[in-house]
Parts: sequence; C-alpha cells; structure tokens
Amino acid sequence: MSLLTKNATTPAMRPALERRWADALAVMDAATEIGNLGVATRADSLEALEALPAGAGAATVAWYGVRVFTDHLGDEPLGAGFDQVLEAEWEAGRRDPYRRVGRQIHVIAAAGTVGTR
Repeated sequence: MSLLTKNATTPAMRPALERRWADALAVMDAATEIGNLGVATRADSLEALEALPAGAGAATVAWYGVRVFTDHLGDEPLGAGFDQVLEAEWEAGRRDPYRRVGRQIHVIAAAGTVGTR
C-alpha cells in the first residue's frame, strides 16, 4: 500500500520560505489550507497515516518526506544540476531530521509484515 499526502506538521514551511509571514502564521495550527489551485486541502500526520494500513492488517515498512528542499520553488525551473537536486531530495527524504519537514509524506505498508520504518 502506498499513501501520499500533505504533511500535517509542516503547513507553514512553504509560506515561510517564500517570506509570506502572515500566511505562515495563519496555517501554523490550521486543519486545512488553501493550496496553489485555490482549493482547501487537508493534511495528515505520520501517525495517522500509519494507523490506516494497521487497521487493514498491514504495517509500515518505510516512509519518506517528499519535496523537502524544493517545495517553495514553485514552477521555477531547476536548471543545471538537476541530478544533484534529485539526489539531495532523495537523501533528505529518507532520513531524519530532513524527511520530517517535507511538504508531503509517503508511507509504504505491506500486509503480513512487521513494521521496519
């Protein structure tokens, strides 16, 4: 099972990195936020995501942070060095403390396994 959602613990990161301080403060403790498409969106915590497969008899085998270093860049082209950007995102997304501040969380779970995250 693969679950990908916004990270509920980091909604203020993007606006803060974009220097939108009022927006960062507004979403600091909010349950929802208005996304780039102008639609209200919600987010989930790692604990809530791990509980979903557990309820179906599956266990988390891995989890990753997604868009750790690049989320605030928007549609700006990454240009030269894309391979390094990709490698930096991959490495940050798989280890603490970096993965915990990713814009999204990707949880991978499997039935009949013992969690190894």
